[in-house]
Amino acid sequence: MGIGEIKRRAVFLDRDGVINALAFNAKTGAWESPHAPEDVVVLKGAAEAIRRLSAAGYLVFVVSNQPSYAKGKTSLENIRLVHDKIAGELNSAGASVQEFFYCYHHPAGIIPGYSGPCECRKPKPHFLNNAIKGYNLDRSASWMVGDRKTDIECGAAAGVRTVLVTGSQDGEKCEGSRADFSAKDLREAAEIIAANTNNAEG
Repeated sequence: MGIGEIKRRAVFLDRDGVINALAFNAKTGAWESPHAPEDVVVLKGAAEAIRRLSAAGYLVFVVSNQPSYAKGKTSLENIRLVHDKIAGELNSAGASVQEFFYCYHHPAGIIPGYSGPCECRKPKPHFLNNAIKGYNLDRSASWMVGDRKTDIECGAAAGVRTVLVTGSQDGEKCEGSRADFSAKDLREAAEIIAANTNNAEG
């Protein structure tokens, strides 16, 4: 990096439960990622929050574990269609996401090539570290926002500040996390980040 070159700052967002609602899976009795585009519901205020973060000078990234194909629950095509629906709705609302990062693996998966240990599944900070290097980001001025303990652990491992979203339908997944801040939803998280931007820079 050249002398005087300014590093940029970023906010890394988990997707399901933060940007879009979780979908109830009757087969498993659990709240999970949407498995089909018709199950996608972008949460109220999510696009507004992303616009606010961009206006505050943050690059916005989405970092999400998407193991449903590895577990045999849906097809890769459906996972791609879900992504297209979410990305399209955000784009139509003027909410700019710099890049989406997805891990499709699962340690207990059943699909060859997508099962077993990997380097990209949160809480490992693989995608955050790659983005920080690739986009010349300042770790100390960047954030991770998620609704699970693994999101917070991922952010901490990457050396960024963390916000736990507590209003997700799958609330037990966030128990025991030690985030720097907590918020009921992404809109409140964006307010917290905006209020602490000067501190993050300093």
